[in-house]
This record gives sequence, structure tokens and C-alpha cells, in this order.
Amino acid sequence: MITIFVVDNYLNMKKYILTLFTLAIFINAFAQKRTMVSYFKKDMLTENKNDYDYRRVIQETDTPSLYRLFEFYPDNKEKTVATISKFQPKIVYEGIKESYNKKGTLTSKVNFKTGNLFGLCTYYYDDGKLESVFQYDEQDENAKIPEKPRRRWITGIDSLGNQFIKDGNGTFKKASNKNEVEEGNYLNGYKDGIWRGISNNGSYEEIYNNGIFKSGITTLPDGKQITYDKMEVQPVFKGGMAEFYKYLGRNYKYPTEAVKNRISGKLYVTFVVEKDGSLTDLSLKNDLGYGTKEEALRVLNDCPKWSPGKQHGMPVRVKYNIDINLAAQ
Repeated sequence: MITIFVVDNYLNMKKYILTLFTLAIFINAFAQKRTMVSYFKKDMLTENKNDYDYRRVIQETDTPSLYRLFEFYPDNKEKTVATISKFQPKIVYEGIKESYNKKGTLTSKVNFKTGNLFGLCTYYYDDGKLESVFQYDEQDENAKIPEKPRRRWITGIDSLGNQFIKDGNGTFKKASNKNEVEEGNYLNGYKDGIWRGISNNGSYEEIYNNGIFKSGITTLPDGKQITYDKMEVQPVFKGGMAEFYKYLGRNYKYPTEAVKNRISGKLYVTFVVEKDGSLTDLSLKNDLGYGTKEEALRVLNDCPKWSPGKQHGMPVRVKYNIDINLAAQ
């Protein structure tokens, strides 16, 4: 009896030692995974850990090319939970991304594939009630004819709980505080038929066929009519964005003090391309110091006019965000 007891305890001890050994391996492997923590104020990196809007935690996973991303409000409530494949120079999301408001309520659950929305994406009101469901399809880069929009609207429910889009079909009507109204039908998730809209700049009527924009006509307050074949046109610098960055490179004069102190980094700039193509509302989200910010503002103020953006055939103001990379030689 004693022998059996000793042997039994010996076997249990071996199991116990094996368990501890396995746990030690697990803890050691987990400890070797990198964890990166950063803090953000107004979506800009900050070193002030006592005054921030949210903090971001990026952890390595057992899959070499994937990381887990967590974002937390200052009270430690979750803001974002996601998987990413890259975090430099920008984040590339993969799979499910969940977003929460400050009350801890889920506001969206979306899917990504190589940084692009893909599959079912669900959005909720701040009280947690369902707002919209969209289906994002992969884009055919080889398509030679006008392609349907990648996004199909599957479900739409207003803030009062009334469903206006069901199984991709229904009538959409939107009225904003700016006296803007838009109305039209959805068929199988896409805009279809005649869509009408009214704004302070005039009224418009557009024709869609299974999500593909066909034509539009805008009537201005003075009765003049404008026909157009593109619903939306982005602002463009003469020659494109590559030429715009060349303009910045040619005309930005590195401040002497910045060169002496070997100041390098990124300036995050915002501006508005006005209806006449000029740049206004110039601002920088950060400042590297030594005159770098002031020089950026000077170059942008001297920038030649762009071709303005258009919506419904009418010029509109468009906000831009760009990065200016500075590297001291």
C-alpha cells in the first residue's frame, strides 16, 4: 500500500512538474511577444500620458504577419478591437474591427480585407440599436466598363425605428440642417432610377441604372442648367498629386535653424480647396519647431490654384489632409 502511494504521488509529481514546465514555456513565449503602446490627442500622437483621448495597444500574435490592436478611452473602456497586418506607415486592417462609444456601446462591426472594407458591415446608433447593414464586394481592377459601386445597402433603419431599406430595396429620403434634400429608390442594394435633390445652390435630377450613374442635370437659382456625366469630381492640382508634391519639394526652403538642429519628421497639414480652386483654412496638427510650420504655411499660401471639386455638376469646397515629410541632410 505504501509503495503504491509513493508511486502514485511520484506520478502526480511528474505531471505537476510537466504542467509547470509547459506553463513556463507558454509564459516565456508570451513574454517574448512585443507590445507597443501609444497615446493620441485629437488623433495625433502625444507624449502626455495624463491628457489624451485614447491609447493604442498593438500586440504581436502567433501568426507572424498579424497583430492585435486595442484602443482604450482614459477610463479603460474599449474604443476599438481589431486585427491588423501593418501599422507603419499606416494601419492596414484585416478581418473584424469593432468600435465602441464612450458608454461602452458597440457602434460598428465591420470586416476588412487588406485594408479595404469587405463583406458585411454593421452600424449601430449610440444607444446600440441597429442603423445600417452594408455589403462590400471586391473591386474588379480589370473591369473595362463602368463598375457597380462596391457597397450595397442591405438594411436601413431611421432613428425612430422605421425601416426604409429591407433586403436592399426601399426608398431613401434625407433632409439636412442646411436645407438639403435628396430622395430616390434602392433596388437590390443599389441606387436605381431617378434621384432628385435640392440645395441652396440649386436642384438636380440624376439617373442611375443598377448603381451605375448615367447622367445628371442641375438647375441653378437663376434658371441656368448644367449637364454632367460624373456625379462627383475630386479637386486636382495641375498634373496631379505627384506634381503637387514636386511643387512642395521645389519651393519648401528648409529653415536654417531646422537644418542646424537636424530636425526631421512629418508635418500633418489640412486645407480646403475652394470653389475657385484656391487653398484656404490652412492649419497644421503638429509643429516640429524651428520655423518648419511657418515655411509650410508660406508654400501652401503661394500654391497655384487647383481645378475645384464638383458635386452634381456644381463646384464645392473640399477638405484635404496631407503629410509633408522633412528629412534634414
